[in-house]
Amino acid sequence: MSIDVLALLCKLFPFIILTTPALADDIIVITADRIKSESTKTSSDVKLISEKEIQNSTSKTLPELLSRESDLYIASSGQSNSNTSLFLRGTDSSHTLVVLDDIVMNDPGNPNRQFDIGKLSLNNVEKIEILKGSQGLAYGSNAIGGVIVITTKKARSEEPHGQYYANTGSYKTANAGANFQKKTGRLSSSFGIDLFSTEGFSAANEHVNPGAEKDGSKRVTVDLNSTYDISEEYDAGFIVRYNHTDADLDKGGGAGSDDPNDTLKEEELYSRVQLRRSWNSGNAETKLGFNQSRHRRKFEVNADNIHPESSTSLSKGILREMNLEHVYMPALNLTQNINLSYQHEADQSGHINENMSAFIYHQLDLTKSIFNFGVRIDHNQIFNEHLTYKGATGYKTRSGLIKLSYSTGFRAPSLNQLYTPIYGNKNLVPEKSKSIDLSYDQNWGETLKSTSTLFYTKINERFSYDPVTFFNTNRGSAEISGLEQNFQKEWSGPLSQSLSLTLLKTRDLSRGERLARRPDINAKTNVDYDFTDQHSASYQLSYTGNRTDVDNAGNTVLASSYLLSHLTYKYKLNEKNEFFLKVKNLFNKNYEEIYGFGTGGRSLSAGAQFLF
Repeated sequence: MSIDVLALLCKLFPFIILTTPALADDIIVITADRIKSESTKTSSDVKLISEKEIQNSTSKTLPELLSRESDLYIASSGQSNSNTSLFLRGTDSSHTLVVLDDIVMNDPGNPNRQFDIGKLSLNNVEKIEILKGSQGLAYGSNAIGGVIVITTKKARSEEPHGQYYANTGSYKTANAGANFQKKTGRLSSSFGIDLFSTEGFSAANEHVNPGAEKDGSKRVTVDLNSTYDISEEYDAGFIVRYNHTDADLDKGGGAGSDDPNDTLKEEELYSRVQLRRSWNSGNAETKLGFNQSRHRRKFEVNADNIHPESSTSLSKGILREMNLEHVYMPALNLTQNINLSYQHEADQSGHINENMSAFIYHQLDLTKSIFNFGVRIDHNQIFNEHLTYKGATGYKTRSGLIKLSYSTGFRAPSLNQLYTPIYGNKNLVPEKSKSIDLSYDQNWGETLKSTSTLFYTKINERFSYDPVTFFNTNRGSAEISGLEQNFQKEWSGPLSQSLSLTLLKTRDLSRGERLARRPDINAKTNVDYDFTDQHSASYQLSYTGNRTDVDNAGNTVLASSYLLSHLTYKYKLNEKNEFFLKVKNLFNKNYEEIYGFGTGGRSLSAGAQFLF
C-alpha cells in the first residue's frame, strides 16, 4: 500500500482509528458452518448480521445492507434492483454461494451459476451469516469465496407479531411490504410480501450518453414458512419464496450503449419440505429435506429506427436436492455433522448434471482450544470424483481468540459453459482452490472488540475463454491475498462508531494483471448519534480504491477510486413506530461501480416502519 493511500486513510478516519465499534453482551449463536456454535467459540470466520441490524436498516435490499462490509465489493449495472455482483475477499462473483433456509439460490441456468443479490428482498429475514473463505467441505461447488446464509423469521408466540413498512424517494422509487408471524396450536407460520418499483436512471452512464432514457424496474416477492409439531420429537416444515422482476436494460456500459428497447423478465421459485427429529433433549437432530429452485429469465430486444435488430432469448434453470443431515454429540465436547446429498440440475435445452456428495464435519471444543476438521467427497456425472477438506483451530486467550484455518474449495463448470452451442466445452474440469486464514479476535474491555485477519487464496484451472473464438476453457491460476481489520465499539453515551478496512492484492497469473473489479482498498466507517430517545442520526463514509475493468472493446481500463457519504435521520415515535429521512451520495459524486454503467447522483428517500 502506498504512502498516499496511508495518508488518505489518516485523513478520513483519524477519530475512528484511535477508538472504535459495537458489541452486545448477548450470547450469539451461529449456524452458517452447519454446526451450531456460539460466535465466540468457533474457529470459522463468520460475520453475523442480526435481526436487530436488519430491522434498523432503512433499506430492504441485500446490496445496501452488505455495502457496510469492507471485504465485500458490490457492483451494480444500474439502478436499485438491477443486476448486481458480489466479490467476497477478492474472489469471483460466481465463487459465493447464497443459501436461504437450506435452499441453494444460485441459478444453474446462469452462465456462471451465480446468484444476483440485487433482487433479493430482506423482508421477513431474521438474520444473515457470511461465512468467509473456501467452504467446499460443507457446501460443495461455488463456495470458493464463501457462503451467505439467510434465515427467515419464525413465529415466537401465539400472539401475532410482525412488521409493515413503506418508503418513497428519488427516481419515483417506492417500496412497501409486511411480514406476519403467529403460532396456532402446533402450527407456526410466517408470511411476508414486498413490493418495489422505480423509474430509475439510465443503466448506461448518462454522462457519456446525453439524453439517455431511464431504465426502471418492478419487483414482487412473496414468502411463506410453516412448521408443524407432529410430536415432541418430530416436526415437519414447508418453505416457499417467489420473486418476480421486470427491468429495463441497456446494451452495456460506455458511450452508445443506451437503448430504450431492451427488457428482462425474471421469475424465481424456491421451495423446501423437511422432516426433522430431535434426539436426547435437543443435543442431536436429524433432518431429511427436499429442495427445489426454479429460475426463468427472458430477454427481449425490440427493433426501432436506430436499433434495427430484435431478438428474444429464454433461459431456465432447475435445481433439485435431496439432503439427509445428522448432527449429534458422541462426546461431551465433540459435535459431528454427517451429511448426504443428491443434486440434479437442468437447463432450458434439456442438459442435465447430477452430483452425489457425502461429508463428515467435526467440532471439538476444549477448555483452551477449538478444532474443526472434516472431509467431503463429491461424485459428479461430468467430472467424476472430487475431494474437499478443511482443518481449523482456535486458541482461547484471556480476552480473545486466535484462529487459523486451511480449507479447499471448487467450482464445477456450469451447464452453459459445458453445452452452449459453439462456445461450450465438455472437457472443462472444476476450478480448485486452497485458502489460508489467520485471524485474531480481541476484546478490549467490555464494549470494544477488534478483529484482524490475514487471508490468502490460490485458484487453479480458472474458467476463462479464448479471446478470439470465445471458446470456454480452463486457463491458468490466480492468487488473492489481503488484510482485513474491523473494530466494534458500543459507548454508554449517545455516540457510537465503527470501522472496517480491507487491503487487497489480486493477480491473474496467466495474464500478469490484476483481477477485474476488485478494489485495492475498501474502507467503511459509520458514526451514530442519539440526540434524544426519539431523535438520532447516522453518517456513513466509504472509500473504494481503484480497480481494473474491461471496456466494450475488451480492453483493460483503470476505474477511478471514489468517496461516498450517506446521511440518515430517524424519529422514533415509540418502541414500535419509526420514521426516517435518508440522503444517499450526499455530495453528489460522479462515480462508476462497473465501467460505463450509471449510478445516479444524490438521492433522497423517506419512510416509516411499524412493529406489532
